[in-house]
Amino acid sequence: MRHGKAEPFQEGRADQDRELTAKGKKQSVMMADLALRWWPEGKTSLWASPYVRACQTAAFLEQTLDIETFHTHPAIAEGNLQGLYEEVLCKEKADIVCIVGHSPYLDQWAAKWTGTAVDFKTGSMALFEYDPYSGNEGSASLVLYLHPKAALFMK
Repeated sequence: MRHGKAEPFQEGRADQDRELTAKGKKQSVMMADLALRWWPEGKTSLWASPYVRACQTAAFLEQTLDIETFHTHPAIAEGNLQGLYEEVLCKEKADIVCIVGHSPYLDQWAAKWTGTAVDFKTGSMALFEYDPYSGNEGSASLVLYLHPKAALFMK
């Protein structure tokens, strides 16, 4: 999932400190509620960028879904896919790994995993079926992609 809409950049304020706007909070709540309808069964681990807006978005998921563990990792904020593999995906024992991060990294990772472009709009969410142990980029399947506007129609 990409974090919800965040405050604009401000000179003198660190990017990692930007918070969700009211719209971003609403997007995150709606997407978490929508995810509850289709979330796969199994132990879920939630990993987020340590940036404030990503942690705030992840907190809404944690409140709504059956999340076993919630962690942050700098590789998600840095777009470090190798670090994500080595330090998170290949060591994680959960059945489902939920990642809350940023564009363009989520877009790039989805393209590597599936071989198809996925444009993560603010607050959007995708579900992939993927085995990080396979070592084969492009072997994942995009199962579902949802934009926050879809949540408005699915109430």
